[in-house]
Amino acid sequence: MTRGSAVPGDDVSGYEALVEFLYLTPIGLVKFRADGGIDMANPAAAQLLLPLAPQRELNNIYAACAAIAPDLRTRVAGFRAPAGPICDQLQLTVPGTSRVLTLSINKINQDTLMAVIQDITRVIEQELRIRDDQQRFHAIFDNIRDYAIYTVDLQGRVDEWNRSMLRLGGWQPEDVAGATIDRFFTPSPLGVWPELTVLDRARLHGTTEFDGWCTRRDGTVFWGNTLITALPDPEGKAQGYVLVTRDLTERKHFEDRLVALATTDPLTGAANRRAGESRLDEAFAHWQNHRRPFTVLMIDCDHFKRINDRWGHKAGDAALVTLVRVCRDSLRPADCLVRWGGEEFLLLLPDSGREAAMPIAERLRVTIAAAEIIAADPAVAITVSIGMTESDPSDRSADDALRRADRALYCAKDAGRNRILVQ
Repeated sequence: MTRGSAVPGDDVSGYEALVEFLYLTPIGLVKFRADGGIDMANPAAAQLLLPLAPQRELNNIYAACAAIAPDLRTRVAGFRAPAGPICDQLQLTVPGTSRVLTLSINKINQDTLMAVIQDITRVIEQELRIRDDQQRFHAIFDNIRDYAIYTVDLQGRVDEWNRSMLRLGGWQPEDVAGATIDRFFTPSPLGVWPELTVLDRARLHGTTEFDGWCTRRDGTVFWGNTLITALPDPEGKAQGYVLVTRDLTERKHFEDRLVALATTDPLTGAANRRAGESRLDEAFAHWQNHRRPFTVLMIDCDHFKRINDRWGHKAGDAALVTLVRVCRDSLRPADCLVRWGGEEFLLLLPDSGREAAMPIAERLRVTIAAAEIIAADPAVAITVSIGMTESDPSDRSADDALRRADRALYCAKDAGRNRILVQ
């Protein structure tokens, strides 16, 4: 499958397995026809859409969404491709309320569509709170215990200290006397910008700020925001600086969780397709600018439908999770494993040509074949087919490499599966 093409859905065997999945998922899922008629909606979808539906009857998705997406029917009718995404994470506000929903629609075939609906009101509210928090300087003294405040000379050596540094970082006066601010940050903020240190920026602009890891006296770290303001002498020249550092570890963790939710496949923990496309574009730009090659591997779980048919979707899920775990155990930190769709994965090996990538691909193929799916009874093994390609001077975009890897994958499957083919 190439980038931008529709992701083939699994041939679900058994109505009960589908119903169980729909009921267990915490997000709204609706299966509907091109005329809007709803064939199936899970409880989460019903909870979100019923209050909007006329007479509280959930029969037609266009009618149910008329108040928040009056052009939905037109969007669907205007999508001429045989399959693919019609809209992705479309934000919709419920009239008369502060609720915000997102709507994604995928066309499966000519008369089958799937909608994903989520309530992101709390996320939006949290983002607003974070934005408001950026105005912290105006209220910095409202709760002084949340901050460490200290002054430094022109070279960044601490010359005044208060007990806020003890509360926030555990530092004692004897620890900081004569020390530079390098002691409090990892890495050094004195060289954050090659052309100017943070103190230079504060001197030129009056104030500056940066986020980064801060070091406590006991060696532990926290994520802090530091505001630096130049202290002028009577002639207006900087004679020193005042620094205010605030612990924002909780916010950092929340932002990291939001990033993970937006970029990670929830089942396997691999990167999702959107994140994978971004990494591919970065690798291609690096290839264009620096001629550092990259290799793309398209990996498909062989006979995946048989696993679902014989042992159920729990075993199928376990097979995909096992595949990702085995891959991660064998990859470098810079390598990117992406769930591309269904049982198909993409592996991006940056700064690696074909010769370096082939041993990695073979190791993955052999290791995956040796792994067992413990969710099946008895435990079963899986194999994968792999299509591989290296960046080429004739490539005009990352899509060209994807198409070659995709062709190589299908050649590997046609040749008997459980093998690697290169194009």
